Amino acid sequence: MDENDVQVRERLTAVESSLKSLLKRVDHIEELVEAMQRMTIEIQHMREELNCVSTDVKELKSKPAKHWESIISAGISAIVGGGLGFLISHLIGG
Repeated sequence: MDENDVQVRERLTAVESSLKSLLKRVDHIEELVEAMQRMTIEIQHMREELNCVSTDVKELKSKPAKHWESIISAGISAIVGGGLGFLISHLIGG
């Protein structure tokens, strides 16, 4: 074997070693990509759940306000009804 063949073999061995290293890196990158895809899906599900919770909280916050509105409406109706009843009873009975 001449010196040129030895250099070619050494370079080929170095290239093979580099290729193996690169393949390991690519495999690692593929694992990272898959993990990121899983995380993205999980975040999407979490966002959907958060939107549902937010909607539920808004509904729960509005219930006391609706309750007070109905109480005030009933009070105003009672006062107006009582006043009208008083006026009618004085006009008719009066």
